[in-house]
Amino acid sequence: MKYRTLGRTGLRVSEVGLGTEHLDQDEKTMSDVLSVAVDSGLTYVDLLYIDPSGDDLKFWENFGPALRPHRDKLVLAVHWGGGPRYDLPYCRRTFPEVLRQIGNDYAEVAIMTMIDEKDRRGEWMERSLEELHRYREKGHIGYIGGSAHNPKQALKAVNSGHLDVLMFGFNLTTYDRKSHQALLQACVEKNVGVVVMKPFSGGTLLNIDGKPTSITPTQCLSYVLSLPVSTTIPGARNAEQMRAALAYCTASETERDFGPALENMYHDLEGHCVYCNHCLPCPEQIDIASMIMLADWATWGINDELRDWYASLSVKASACIECGNCEERCPFGVDVIAKMRKAAELFETEAA
Repeated sequence: MKYRTLGRTGLRVSEVGLGTEHLDQDEKTMSDVLSVAVDSGLTYVDLLYIDPSGDDLKFWENFGPALRPHRDKLVLAVHWGGGPRYDLPYCRRTFPEVLRQIGNDYAEVAIMTMIDEKDRRGEWMERSLEELHRYREKGHIGYIGGSAHNPKQALKAVNSGHLDVLMFGFNLTTYDRKSHQALLQACVEKNVGVVVMKPFSGGTLLNIDGKPTSITPTQCLSYVLSLPVSTTIPGARNAEQMRAALAYCTASETERDFGPALENMYHDLEGHCVYCNHCLPCPEQIDIASMIMLADWATWGINDELRDWYASLSVKASACIECGNCEERCPFGVDVIAKMRKAAELFETEAA
Protein backbone atom coordinates (compact mmCIF):
# COMPACT_ATOMS: atom_id res chain seq x y z
CA MET A 1 0.00 0.00 0.00
CA LYS A 2 1.18 3.50 -0.82
CA TYR A 3 0.10 6.67 0.96
CA ARG A 4 -0.70 10.23 -0.05
CA THR A 5 -1.33 13.47 1.80
CA LEU A 6 -4.98 14.49 2.16
CA GLY A 7 -4.59 18.06 0.93
CA ARG A 8 -4.04 20.76 3.52
CA THR A 9 -5.09 18.46 6.36
CA GLY A 10 -1.60 16.96 6.29
CA LEU A 11 -3.12 13.54 7.07
CA ARG A 12 -1.43 10.58 5.36
CA VAL A 13 -4.02 8.24 3.87
CA SER A 14 -3.87 4.99 1.93
CA GLU A 15 -4.32 5.24 -1.84
CA VAL A 16 -7.10 2.66 -1.62
CA GLY A 17 -9.72 3.32 1.04
CA LEU A 18 -13.10 1.82 1.92
CA GLY A 19 -16.61 3.10 1.26
CA THR A 20 -19.17 1.44 3.54
CA GLU A 21 -22.43 2.20 1.71
CA HIS A 22 -22.79 -1.25 0.16
CA LEU A 23 -21.29 -3.44 2.89
CA ASP A 24 -23.33 -6.55 3.61
CA GLN A 25 -24.65 -5.82 7.07
CA ASP A 26 -23.80 -8.95 8.99
CA GLU A 27 -21.17 -8.98 11.71
CA LYS A 28 -18.84 -11.60 10.20
CA THR A 29 -18.72 -9.95 6.77
CA MET A 30 -18.01 -6.54 8.27
CA SER A 31 -15.29 -7.94 10.51
CA ASP A 32 -13.72 -9.83 7.60
CA VAL A 33 -13.74 -6.75 5.35
CA LEU A 34 -12.07 -4.59 7.99
CA SER A 35 -9.49 -7.25 8.80
CA VAL A 36 -8.57 -7.66 5.13
CA ALA A 37 -8.44 -3.88 4.69
CA VAL A 38 -6.36 -3.08 7.78
CA ASP A 39 -3.97 -5.99 7.19
CA SER A 40 -3.27 -4.53 3.72
CA GLY A 41 -2.40 -1.13 5.21
CA LEU A 42 -5.69 0.58 4.28
CA THR A 43 -6.34 3.57 6.53
CA TYR A 44 -9.14 5.74 5.09
CA VAL A 45 -12.74 4.69 5.80
CA ASP A 46 -15.84 6.68 4.85
CA LEU A 47 -18.82 6.21 7.17
CA LEU A 48 -22.01 7.10 5.34
CA TYR A 49 -24.50 5.64 7.81
CA ILE A 50 -25.17 8.19 10.53
CA ASP A 51 -28.21 7.18 12.58
CA PRO A 52 -27.15 4.56 15.14
CA SER A 53 -30.34 4.99 17.16
CA GLY A 54 -32.73 4.85 14.18
CA ASP A 55 -32.60 3.69 10.57
CA ASP A 56 -28.96 2.60 10.76
CA LEU A 57 -29.19 0.67 14.04
CA LYS A 58 -28.43 -2.71 12.43
CA PHE A 59 -25.39 -1.32 10.64
CA TRP A 60 -23.85 0.05 13.83
CA GLU A 61 -24.73 -2.96 15.99
CA ASN A 62 -22.52 -5.03 13.68
CA PHE A 63 -20.02 -2.51 12.32
CA GLY A 64 -19.18 -0.70 15.53
CA PRO A 65 -17.69 -3.75 17.31
CA ALA A 66 -15.77 -4.66 14.14
CA LEU A 67 -14.41 -1.13 13.70
CA ARG A 68 -13.36 -0.17 17.22
CA PRO A 69 -10.43 -2.63 17.57
CA HIS A 70 -8.83 -1.01 14.50
CA ARG A 71 -9.66 2.60 15.41
CA ASP A 72 -6.13 3.78 16.12
CA LYS A 73 -4.97 2.70 12.65
CA LEU A 74 -7.71 4.49 10.69
CA VAL A 75 -8.57 7.91 9.34
CA LEU A 76 -12.35 8.11 9.59
CA ALA A 77 -14.74 10.36 7.69
CA VAL A 78 -18.14 10.75 9.37
CA HIS A 79 -21.06 12.28 7.47
CA TRP A 80 -23.15 15.26 8.58
CA GLY A 81 -26.53 14.59 7.00
CA GLY A 82 -27.42 11.41 5.17
CA GLY A 83 -30.14 9.15 3.83
CA PRO A 84 -33.43 10.99 3.38
CA ARG A 85 -32.76 13.41 6.25
CA TYR A 86 -30.59 16.52 6.25
CA ASP A 87 -32.38 18.95 8.55
CA LEU A 88 -30.18 20.43 11.25
CA PRO A 89 -31.97 18.87 14.25
CA TYR A 90 -31.44 15.44 12.67
CA CYS A 91 -27.75 16.19 12.06
CA ARG A 92 -27.30 17.46 15.62
CA ARG A 93 -28.84 14.27 17.01
CA THR A 94 -27.08 11.70 14.86
CA PHE A 95 -23.58 13.12 14.49
CA PRO A 96 -22.51 12.79 18.15
CA GLU A 97 -24.06 9.30 18.20
CA VAL A 98 -21.67 8.17 15.45
CA LEU A 99 -18.72 9.81 17.21
CA ARG A 100 -19.54 7.69 20.26
CA GLN A 101 -19.91 4.54 18.16
CA ILE A 102 -16.44 4.80 16.61
CA GLY A 103 -14.85 4.53 20.01
CA ASN A 104 -13.00 7.73 20.82
CA ASP A 105 -15.54 10.50 20.21
CA TYR A 106 -13.40 11.87 17.38
CA ALA A 107 -13.45 11.82 13.57
CA GLU A 108 -10.55 13.02 11.49
CA VAL A 109 -12.93 14.38 8.83
CA ALA A 110 -16.57 15.52 8.94
CA ILE A 111 -18.29 15.34 5.54
CA MET A 112 -21.31 17.53 4.76
CA THR A 113 -23.27 15.19 2.49
CA MET A 114 -24.34 16.16 -1.03
CA ILE A 115 -23.70 19.88 -0.68
CA ASP A 116 -24.63 20.41 -4.32
CA GLU A 117 -28.32 19.63 -3.76
CA LYS A 118 -30.53 22.74 -3.81
CA ASP A 119 -31.82 22.35 -0.27
CA ARG A 120 -28.27 21.97 1.04
CA ARG A 121 -26.76 25.08 -0.46
CA GLY A 122 -26.86 28.51 1.14
CA GLU A 123 -28.26 28.61 4.65
CA TRP A 124 -28.03 24.85 5.37
CA MET A 125 -24.36 24.76 4.47
CA GLU A 126 -23.59 27.98 6.37
CA ARG A 127 -25.33 26.73 9.52
CA SER A 128 -23.67 23.33 9.16
CA LEU A 129 -20.25 24.93 8.88
CA GLU A 130 -20.93 26.90 12.08
CA GLU A 131 -21.89 23.70 13.91
CA LEU A 132 -18.90 21.75 12.62
CA HIS A 133 -16.46 24.52 13.52
CA ARG A 134 -17.77 24.24 17.08
CA TYR A 135 -17.15 20.48 17.02
CA ARG A 136 -13.62 21.18 15.81
CA GLU A 137 -12.99 23.76 18.54
CA LYS A 138 -14.08 21.17 21.13
CA GLY A 139 -11.70 18.57 19.68
CA HIS A 140 -14.28 16.18 18.22
CA ILE A 141 -13.33 16.55 14.55
CA GLY A 142 -10.14 17.46 12.75
CA TYR A 143 -11.19 18.81 9.36
CA ILE A 144 -14.31 19.67 7.34
CA GLY A 145 -15.25 18.36 3.92
CA GLY A 146 -18.20 17.95 1.62
CA SER A 147 -19.49 15.37 -0.85
CA ALA A 148 -21.02 16.37 -4.18
CA HIS A 149 -22.11 15.03 -7.57
CA ASN A 150 -22.40 18.24 -9.60
CA PRO A 151 -18.98 19.54 -10.75
CA LYS A 152 -20.13 23.17 -11.12
CA GLN A 153 -21.57 23.32 -7.61
CA ALA A 154 -18.60 21.44 -6.20
CA LEU A 155 -16.29 23.98 -7.84
CA LYS A 156 -18.14 26.81 -6.08
CA ALA A 157 -17.76 25.03 -2.74
CA VAL A 158 -14.04 24.47 -3.28
CA ASN A 159 -13.47 28.08 -4.33
CA SER A 160 -15.32 29.29 -1.22
CA GLY A 161 -12.34 28.19 0.84
CA HIS A 162 -14.51 26.39 3.40
CA LEU A 163 -13.58 22.81 2.49
CA ASP A 164 -10.47 20.94 3.54
CA VAL A 165 -11.66 17.79 1.74
CA LEU A 166 -13.89 17.12 -1.28
CA MET A 167 -15.54 13.76 -1.88
CA PHE A 168 -16.48 13.46 -5.56
CA GLY A 169 -17.02 10.83 -8.24
CA PHE A 170 -14.30 10.37 -10.85
CA ASN A 171 -13.88 7.28 -13.01
CA LEU A 172 -13.05 6.18 -16.55
CA THR A 173 -16.31 7.64 -17.86
CA THR A 174 -15.28 11.14 -16.74
CA TYR A 175 -11.78 11.15 -18.22
CA ASP A 176 -12.49 13.77 -20.91
CA ARG A 177 -14.93 16.03 -19.07
CA LYS A 178 -13.65 19.60 -18.89
CA SER A 179 -15.84 20.40 -15.88
CA HIS A 180 -14.20 17.61 -13.90
CA GLN A 181 -10.74 18.70 -14.97
CA ALA A 182 -11.49 22.26 -13.84
CA LEU A 183 -12.69 20.95 -10.48
CA LEU A 184 -9.51 18.95 -9.95
CA GLN A 185 -7.38 21.94 -10.89
CA ALA A 186 -9.19 24.11 -8.32
CA CYS A 187 -8.61 21.46 -5.65
CA VAL A 188 -4.91 21.47 -6.47
CA GLU A 189 -4.76 25.27 -6.26
CA LYS A 190 -6.68 25.38 -2.96
CA ASN A 191 -4.83 22.32 -1.60
CA VAL A 192 -8.15 20.55 -0.99
CA GLY A 193 -7.77 16.80 -0.47
CA VAL A 194 -9.81 14.81 -3.02
CA VAL A 195 -11.49 11.55 -2.01
CA VAL A 196 -12.73 9.69 -5.09
CA MET A 197 -16.05 7.91 -4.73
CA LYS A 198 -17.65 5.73 -7.44
CA PRO A 199 -14.37 4.63 -9.07
CA PHE A 200 -16.32 1.81 -10.75
CA SER A 201 -19.23 4.10 -11.72
CA GLY A 202 -21.52 2.31 -9.30
CA GLY A 203 -20.31 -1.07 -10.58
CA THR A 204 -21.38 -0.36 -14.17
CA LEU A 205 -17.79 -0.40 -15.41
CA LEU A 206 -17.31 -3.93 -14.10
CA ASN A 207 -20.64 -5.64 -14.64
CA ILE A 208 -23.56 -5.15 -17.02
CA ASP A 209 -26.80 -7.07 -16.48
CA GLY A 210 -24.98 -9.72 -14.46
CA LYS A 211 -22.17 -10.20 -16.99
CA PRO A 212 -18.62 -8.98 -16.36
CA THR A 213 -17.12 -6.43 -18.73
CA SER A 214 -13.52 -6.58 -19.95
CA ILE A 215 -12.61 -3.78 -17.52
CA THR A 216 -10.90 -4.71 -14.24
CA PRO A 217 -11.04 -3.09 -10.80
CA THR A 218 -7.28 -2.50 -11.04
CA GLN A 219 -7.65 -0.55 -14.30
CA CYS A 220 -10.40 1.59 -12.76
CA LEU A 221 -8.35 2.38 -9.66
CA SER A 222 -5.21 2.96 -11.72
CA TYR A 223 -7.03 5.62 -13.70
CA VAL A 224 -8.41 7.57 -10.73
CA LEU A 225 -5.10 7.34 -8.89
CA SER A 226 -3.34 8.81 -11.93
CA LEU A 227 -5.24 12.01 -11.12
CA PRO A 228 -4.18 14.59 -8.48
CA VAL A 229 -6.27 12.94 -5.76
CA SER A 230 -5.53 11.62 -2.28
CA THR A 231 -7.47 8.36 -2.05
CA THR A 232 -10.35 6.43 -3.58
CA ILE A 233 -13.08 4.58 -1.70
CA PRO A 234 -14.47 1.60 -3.63
CA GLY A 235 -17.64 0.36 -1.97
CA ALA A 236 -16.86 -3.26 -1.17
CA ARG A 237 -19.81 -5.48 -0.38
CA ASN A 238 -17.76 -8.29 1.14
CA ALA A 239 -14.19 -9.45 1.73
CA GLU A 240 -13.89 -10.86 -1.79
CA GLN A 241 -14.68 -7.47 -3.32
CA MET A 242 -12.30 -5.79 -0.88
CA ARG A 243 -9.50 -8.12 -2.01
CA ALA A 244 -10.35 -7.40 -5.66
CA ALA A 245 -9.89 -3.67 -5.03
CA LEU A 246 -6.72 -4.17 -3.00
CA ALA A 247 -5.22 -6.23 -5.84
CA TYR A 248 -4.33 -2.85 -7.34
CA CYS A 249 -1.59 -2.49 -4.74
CA THR A 250 0.36 -5.52 -5.99
CA ALA A 251 -0.61 -5.34 -9.67
CA SER A 252 1.99 -5.17 -12.43
CA GLU A 253 2.35 -2.18 -14.74
CA THR A 254 0.64 -4.17 -17.49
CA GLU A 255 -2.31 -4.94 -15.20
CA ARG A 256 -2.53 -1.27 -14.20
CA ASP A 257 -2.56 -0.02 -17.80
CA PHE A 258 -6.02 1.54 -18.22
CA GLY A 259 -5.53 2.37 -21.91
CA PRO A 260 -7.23 -0.85 -23.08
CA ALA A 261 -10.11 -0.16 -20.68
CA LEU A 262 -10.70 3.24 -22.31
CA GLU A 263 -10.55 1.66 -25.77
CA ASN A 264 -13.06 -1.06 -24.84
CA MET A 265 -15.35 1.05 -22.65
CA TYR A 266 -17.78 2.18 -25.36
CA HIS A 267 -18.23 -1.38 -26.56
CA ASP A 268 -18.54 -2.83 -23.07
CA LEU A 269 -21.10 -0.24 -21.96
CA GLU A 270 -23.09 0.06 -25.19
CA GLY A 271 -26.69 0.96 -24.45
CA HIS A 272 -26.03 1.80 -20.80
CA CYS A 273 -26.05 5.35 -19.46
CA VAL A 274 -23.02 6.33 -17.38
CA TYR A 275 -24.40 9.84 -16.66
CA CYS A 276 -21.57 11.50 -18.60
CA ASN A 277 -23.65 14.38 -20.04
CA HIS A 278 -22.25 14.02 -23.54
CA CYS A 279 -25.93 14.11 -24.58
CA LEU A 280 -26.30 17.78 -23.58
CA PRO A 281 -27.40 20.45 -24.28
CA CYS A 282 -31.08 19.55 -24.31
CA PRO A 283 -33.28 22.11 -26.11
CA GLU A 284 -35.84 21.78 -23.29
CA GLN A 285 -33.12 22.11 -20.59
CA ILE A 286 -33.78 18.63 -19.17
CA ASP A 287 -31.09 17.33 -16.82
CA ILE A 288 -30.89 14.07 -18.73
CA ALA A 289 -28.28 12.34 -16.58
CA SER A 290 -30.24 13.01 -13.38
CA MET A 291 -33.45 11.76 -14.98
CA ILE A 292 -31.86 8.49 -16.05
CA MET A 293 -30.06 8.08 -12.73
CA LEU A 294 -33.36 8.50 -10.87
CA ALA A 295 -35.09 5.98 -13.12
CA ASP A 296 -32.22 3.52 -12.65
CA TRP A 297 -32.22 3.89 -8.87
CA ALA A 298 -36.01 3.58 -8.79
CA THR A 299 -35.71 -0.01 -10.02
CA TRP A 300 -34.83 -0.88 -6.40
CA GLY A 301 -37.89 1.01 -5.17
CA ILE A 302 -39.04 4.61 -5.11
CA ASN A 303 -38.50 6.34 -1.77
CA ASP A 304 -39.05 9.87 -0.48
CA GLU A 305 -35.48 10.90 -1.27
CA LEU A 306 -35.91 10.00 -4.95
CA ARG A 307 -39.31 11.70 -5.08
CA ASP A 308 -37.89 14.87 -3.54
CA TRP A 309 -34.95 14.87 -5.92
CA TYR A 310 -37.27 14.51 -8.91
CA ALA A 311 -39.54 17.26 -7.59
CA SER A 312 -36.54 19.59 -7.21
CA LEU A 313 -35.67 19.35 -10.92
CA SER A 314 -37.05 22.42 -12.68
CA VAL A 315 -37.75 20.60 -15.96
CA LYS A 316 -39.39 17.19 -15.80
CA ALA A 317 -38.88 14.19 -18.07
CA SER A 318 -42.30 14.70 -19.66
CA ALA A 319 -40.96 17.89 -21.26
CA CYS A 320 -38.95 15.74 -23.70
CA ILE A 321 -39.94 16.57 -27.30
CA GLU A 322 -38.16 13.45 -28.62
CA CYS A 323 -35.97 15.45 -30.99
CA GLY A 324 -33.24 12.80 -30.85
CA ASN A 325 -30.33 15.25 -30.54
CA CYS A 326 -29.21 13.59 -27.30
CA GLU A 327 -29.13 10.14 -28.88
CA GLU A 328 -26.97 11.38 -31.75
CA ARG A 329 -24.43 12.70 -29.24
CA CYS A 330 -24.43 9.72 -26.87
CA PRO A 331 -21.18 7.72 -27.24
CA PHE A 332 -22.82 4.68 -25.63
CA GLY A 333 -25.87 4.41 -27.88
CA VAL A 334 -28.38 4.89 -25.06
CA ASP A 335 -32.08 5.01 -25.95
CA VAL A 336 -32.48 8.32 -24.14
CA ILE A 337 -36.04 8.95 -25.33
CA ALA A 338 -37.20 5.65 -23.83
CA LYS A 339 -35.40 6.54 -20.58
CA MET A 340 -37.26 9.88 -20.44
CA ARG A 341 -40.57 8.11 -20.95
CA LYS A 342 -39.67 5.70 -18.15
CA ALA A 343 -38.74 8.49 -15.73
CA ALA A 344 -42.00 10.33 -16.44
CA GLU A 345 -43.97 7.13 -15.94
CA LEU A 346 -42.26 6.34 -12.65
CA PHE A 347 -42.40 9.75 -11.02
CA GLU A 348 -45.15 11.75 -12.68
CA THR A 349 -47.76 9.00 -12.92
CA GLU A 350 -47.22 8.27 -9.23
CA ALA A 351 -47.56 11.95 -8.36
CA ALA A 352 -50.77 12.24 -10.36
